[in-house]
Formats: sequence, C-alpha cells, structure tokens
Amino acid sequence: MKNNKNLVLTMFLCFFIFILNVHISAQNINHVTLENFSKSLECLMAGDFHNAILYSNMVIRSDPNSAINYVIRARAYYELNDYNRAIIDCDHAIRLDRNNSAAFTIRGNAYGQNGDLTRAISDWQAALRLNPNIEEARQNIELARLRQEMANAE
Repeated sequence: MKNNKNLVLTMFLCFFIFILNVHISAQNINHVTLENFSKSLECLMAGDFHNAILYSNMVIRSDPNSAINYVIRARAYYELNDYNRAIIDCDHAIRLDRNNSAAFTIRGNAYGQNGDLTRAISDWQAALRLNPNIEEARQNIELARLRQEMANAE
C-alpha cells in the first residue's frame, strides 16, 4: 500500500491545500511558520521523515488549527511505520477539516497496515467521495476487499 508515486501525489495535494489555507488565513501565518512548513514538506519528500516530524511539530505549535500540518506529520509517521500516531494526526486533521481527502487516505492506509480493513475501506471511500481522482484509495479498496475475501475463505 506504500508507493513513492502516491507519496508525491499526496504531497502535491497537501501543498495545494496549504496554499489555499495560507490565502484564507494569512493573518495566522508568520514567516518562521511558513519556513518551517516548507522545511517539513521538503524533508518529507526527501524521505527524511524524522526531520519532517520535527519541523511539523514546530509548525503545529505556532499554527495548531491548520489541518495540513497534521497531514504532513501523519504521512511522516506512516512512512516510519508508526501507524497509531499517523491515525491520531489524521483524526486531528479531519476534525479541523472534514473535507481533507489526504487525511482520510493516509488514515485508511494506516488502518490497513494495522489490519483494520473495515475502517480502512471506510476511510478510502470517504477520500474518494471528496476527491474521485485518488487512485491510491481506489486500488487499496480493491486489495483490502480481496484480503477480506481470502480471510473469509480460510
């Protein structure tokens, strides 16, 4: 369920959402926060997940009401196989923005890795309702259903 191509797509979506968020709430974003956000995103895309988390922590401290910050940190936790922390961050992101398809996708991935295929499928379906172009979610639903069928056949 992990795929570098999907990571790049997710990060592109995250950056796009962040730009919209900055435009809408520019008064809450200062230069240091924006710089730390940029560093967290760069680290994430470079595969430096520990530093992505460190920079995300700084951003979240100064801007705790922006869902995208939790999404970036969740993706870093996911890539480090810390699925429970990824789920917690996605929960925060979804509370802040019920339309964040990236948060539903990552949380679904984390649930899938934890073996909770029912919740995973539910999250991937939510992500697809919000953004029908998330191929990662569509493929993961198919794989999860196959895994469920195989488990039921045994």
